[in-house]
Amino acid sequence: MLLGEELRTSIDVDVAGPYCSGNIANLRRAIEKAGYAINPPPHLNQDHIEWVSVERLSLEPPDEQALSLWRGRYLHVITVSPAALIASKLIRYDATDQSDIRTLGFRMNVSWEHVKDAVKRLPPTFRDDAIVQENLENLKRDMMLWRSMP
Repeated sequence: MLLGEELRTSIDVDVAGPYCSGNIANLRRAIEKAGYAINPPPHLNQDHIEWVSVERLSLEPPDEQALSLWRGRYLHVITVSPAALIASKLIRYDATDQSDIRTLGFRMNVSWEHVKDAVKRLPPTFRDDAIVQENLENLKRDMMLWRSMP
């Protein structure tokens, strides 16, 4: 959404907990003071923060290619490169992920080879996951199809 995909909505903001720096306790208090829940039960359909732990994080650490999404006085929101974002979505590759991938791929000129390289930088549990590898091949096919569409 923050990278400009039209009509993209979500009720949560994902935070890659292991990659956060600064005073995490203060960040959590600010989130709660703003009235948002952190990792509420799935049946609660409300705006919230999804604090993603290391066990569930299918994302490489930010590096020099990280994109700045927003900077405030006390908070700087960054994300990994577009290819790394796409690689992180291959664990699920549902319709929403495919729409995100298509938008990112075209808007940021990301090739399948860029994504393939990004998959190699995922945490080992995801990098070596059979579903990720299968969806990487599905992405190759889909990107060729998307490029042929008007």
